[in-house]
Amino acid sequence: MNILILTKVPLEGQGLKWIITSQLRDIHVDVVDDVQQFEIHIKDQASDYLIVDLDLWGSQERSFLPQQVQWLGISSERTFQTAYRALTHKAEDVLFRPFQPEHLVKHVQQARFRLRNEKKGSQQLDSVQQTILTYEDLLLAETYPSYQLLMSAIVPSDREQGSRLVRALEDFTFPTSFNVFPFSEFVLVVHRLGETDDLLDAYRAFFALWNRQSDTLLSIYLYESTDRKSARTMYQKMRRFQKRIFYDGYDILSVELTDLIWREIDPFLSPLEQRTWIEMLEKQDVKAIRNWLEQDFLTIEKPYPDPQMVRIRLTSVLAQMRRYMIAKSFQNGPIEKQYHLLFQDIISEPVMYHIIQMLGDFTSKLMKETSFHVEGISNFSEKIRMMMESNYWDSTWNLATCAETLRMNKSTLSRKYSQSSGKKFRETLQEIRIREAKRLLKETQASFEEISRLTGYTHQTYFNAKFKSATGQTPSDYRFN
Repeated sequence: MNILILTKVPLEGQGLKWIITSQLRDIHVDVVDDVQQFEIHIKDQASDYLIVDLDLWGSQERSFLPQQVQWLGISSERTFQTAYRALTHKAEDVLFRPFQPEHLVKHVQQARFRLRNEKKGSQQLDSVQQTILTYEDLLLAETYPSYQLLMSAIVPSDREQGSRLVRALEDFTFPTSFNVFPFSEFVLVVHRLGETDDLLDAYRAFFALWNRQSDTLLSIYLYESTDRKSARTMYQKMRRFQKRIFYDGYDILSVELTDLIWREIDPFLSPLEQRTWIEMLEKQDVKAIRNWLEQDFLTIEKPYPDPQMVRIRLTSVLAQMRRYMIAKSFQNGPIEKQYHLLFQDIISEPVMYHIIQMLGDFTSKLMKETSFHVEGISNFSEKIRMMMESNYWDSTWNLATCAETLRMNKSTLSRKYSQSSGKKFRETLQEIRIREAKRLLKETQASFEEISRLTGYTHQTYFNAKFKSATGQTPSDYRFN
C-alpha cells in the first residue's frame, strides 16, 4: 500500500511516516510539503491513500485531489470552514491537532483492509459482524466449522478491566469477521480466518493501542486451526493456553504453532527434599531457601507441567513451614494469619513468579519471629525441647552436643531438664524421633532405611528395635495396618 502525506511541516510528516510504518507492515509512505510537489507526485506515482494538511488548502476552492482516492484530512483549525471543505471533497475524516497516534493508525489500517479486499474482488467489510459461533458451540455442541478459524485468548492482569477489554475488542477494526466471548478468567475472540499476516498485524496494533491507553497488562495467545477440529475442542485448547499465564506472566503476544500438552510430574516433596527443608528452616538459612525456591520453580522449562500440579508442590513446601511453625509454637498471632493468606495466594494467584516472591518474604518474616521467640523463652525445658525439635534428624546431635551449644556441663543439663520437665533428655528426644517416623511411615512411600536416616538413626536395625519398643509394632506393621 502506498501513502502520500501532504503537510506544511516536514518534520511532522516524517513523524507521521514513522508512526505508520512502525505499526503496520507492507506500507510505503512518501512525504511532501507543498501542493505543487503533491500534484506532481500524484501524476507520476499511484497512491492508494492520501493524508492532506487542510491548512495548506488556502482560500482556493478547486480541489487538487484526484478522483476516487481515499483521503484523510489533518488540521490545526477547528472551524466550520475546515470541516465543510473536508466534507465537500469526501474526506473520510478530519484529525485536529494534537491527535492521538492510534487514531491515525486506525484510519490507515481500515484503508489497507479495504484495499486488500477490493484487490481480491471481495466486498468491503460490513461493520456489523456476522455470527461465526455461539457459546453453545464452544461449551456444549460438537460443531465443525466449514472454514478455518483463528482464536485468541486474551488475559488481562486485572479482571475488573474485562468489560473495558471487551468493548475495546468490539470497537477495533479486525480484517475478518469475528465474535467476542467474555469468560471469567479471559476473553476469547474467534475469527473466520483470512490472511494470517493481516490478523497478526491487527493484533500487534491492538496490543500497542491497549498499552498506550491502559495500565492493565495483557497476554494474548493466538492459535490457528490447521486441521478439522470442533469448536469445543478449539475452545478447550485455548483454555490451556490461558493457564500458561502461570509461567509466562503478562505483557506478551504469542503465536502458538502447536498444541499445549502438560507433562507429568510428582508434585509432592520427596523425603530427601523434606529433610533439606527441615535443615534449611532449622538453620534459618533464608538465602538457601530462596535459592531452592528459585531453582526448583523458576527454572521449569517446556513442556510445562499442569499449573495445578505445581500449586500442589508449592503447598507441599508450605506444609514444611507449617510443621516448623507448630514445632516453634507459632499457631496464633500475625504470622498465623499471614500463613493462611499465603495458602490462598498459592491456590489462586495467576503468576507463579509472584507466589515465589511471597513465599520468600513469608520465610524471612517467619525466621525473624523465630529469633524473637527463642530469645523470649524463659522456661528452661521449653528451650531445650525447641532445640530437640530443630535437631532430631541429626544422628550426631545428643545431650553432649546440646550442652556444648549452651556452654553447660552435660550432667547439669540432664539434671536440670529432668527437674523442669519430669522426663529424661534422651526419653524426650526419642519421643520426637518416633513421632516423626510415624508421620513418614503413614504420609510417604519412603523406604524404612531412608526413614531411619531422616529421623536421626544411624542403622535401620537399631531404628526397628526402638520403634517396636515405643509402639509395640514394627515399622512395617505400623505402615500397613
